[in-house]
Amino acid sequence: MSAWTLCIDFGTAFSKAAAAPSDLRFDPANVRPLQLNPQPSGNPFLLDSAVFVDDARILFGRSALDRASSMAGRKRVALQSFKTLLSAADLERALDIKAPLSIDPHRAFCMRDLIVLYLAYLLAAIERARAADACIPARINLRYAAPAWQGGDSDALHAVVAGLFGEAEALRMRLGDALLADEGIDLALAATALPRAADEARPRAMGLIHEAAAAAAYTSIGLDESGSHLIVVDMGAGTTDMAVLMRADHQMHELADARVTFNQAGDFLDRLIADRALKSASWAKSTAQKTALWGDLMRAMPDLKAAMFAEGRASRRYERRLINVSLRDIERDQDFKAFLKELQAAYAHCVAVARGDALLRENASIEAVAVGGGAGAPFIQELISGATKRGPRVTPRPATPGWAHSEVFGGNLAPVFPQLAIAIGGALAPDNMLAAGGAA
Repeated sequence: MSAWTLCIDFGTAFSKAAAAPSDLRFDPANVRPLQLNPQPSGNPFLLDSAVFVDDARILFGRSALDRASSMAGRKRVALQSFKTLLSAADLERALDIKAPLSIDPHRAFCMRDLIVLYLAYLLAAIERARAADACIPARINLRYAAPAWQGGDSDALHAVVAGLFGEAEALRMRLGDALLADEGIDLALAATALPRAADEARPRAMGLIHEAAAAAAYTSIGLDESGSHLIVVDMGAGTTDMAVLMRADHQMHELADARVTFNQAGDFLDRLIADRALKSASWAKSTAQKTALWGDLMRAMPDLKAAMFAEGRASRRYERRLINVSLRDIERDQDFKAFLKELQAAYAHCVAVARGDALLRENASIEAVAVGGGAGAPFIQELISGATKRGPRVTPRPATPGWAHSEVFGGNLAPVFPQLAIAIGGALAPDNMLAAGGAA
């Protein structure tokens, strides 16, 4: 049996995973995005990245977000943004900090505990999805995708993350399928199981692939030729990252001078859209009315944003009232204008770095691709499609490659490919593209 690789992308809003054989000629039928979310509502490939500490239980995923929304009036929130925590300068210290009262009113857990709990839930969901797919073997090489933060030490980051996954696997073995129950797990049980799992844990054998390298892997699949340089614009929920990769000697190398990260991304756009909708709802005058409407808008945000990106406007019916928001409204917002200006400057810098390196090489060419949940945003597509004034031309690549439209996926993969791109690219990438670690 051929060796398989599974890559995890635990994003700010959603976690994703995909598997593919490591030693076979590429065939779209062998690309297996995992259906982590069994809920009838929502996308089956996207698992909400959230943990909520309730009065006596700990909830995960969609259940965590729903419960947090119902308790917004008590200033309770779910823990999200795991990826941004990993960018802390002193990661071990950040993990040992107690969770704030808004997340854990019991003051029973540190950030490490809650992340290990979520990773145990994620690993349980991955195992459930893997077992349901007859094509994916039980023994599989594991890797995860993460940004290449400026000044970051990949080996040091990887050692910490592999340790977290090791603790999470030990916890998963202890708690089993209870992790996947809609009602979550007993809080006291979790508090008891965590230190025992930590004692039993061994660092997980797994690889780290930088997200830009994963994007390069999937964009070059199925092409007779691909550019010598690739600019990657990755707009997720919590951050927007840009990177430039150079292909030489059958390997990808990042041009570190080009790397840029913004804290404004999908969540920033969500707040702008909801705020604009709230301002247009002049009938919502009380704090209770505004809080309820805001919660409804945020729950509907994936559909609102998709309609806005596709059609330039979106509508939401709430309590027999119709609320309309247009993309033009958002583009007139001063905060958005400032973000777009910074985004354009950062992309121009990436183009300059790529062009400068390309001019030093023979037969060089530059491509650009957008990935992540914001890949379809008109201003992102305009960014990578903009004409260059001089030097090697920058050719935009589609966010969704042609092979994702293969009939073997029944039309289910292409619409969500930009959100799954990093997990899929990470699974397809050869070992020489890993930033740290390796095969199990």
